[in-house]
Amino acid sequence: MRPVRIDGHYDAKADIAWLRFEDYDPKLVVAEETDFGLRELDPADRHVVGLEYWHASERLPSDLLGMLPSPPISVAG
Repeated sequence: MRPVRIDGHYDAKADIAWLRFEDYDPKLVVAEETDFGLRELDPADRHVVGLEYWHASERLPSDLLGMLPSPPISVAG
């Protein structure tokens, strides 16, 4: 199994975390709402290419959130 590149951000004000995997293309992904936020799928074979966690501080380890940079623009306004 080869390593997977992961890109991510955490907006503490909005309490939303994004994790994007290789093959993520924002113009093509198909988003599905889940109990934790959104699961983003590649439309060709529907493999997961991204995850969006709402209420991230309640769902993800604080160590992980602390490693994620803030997004370039806050979603909380």
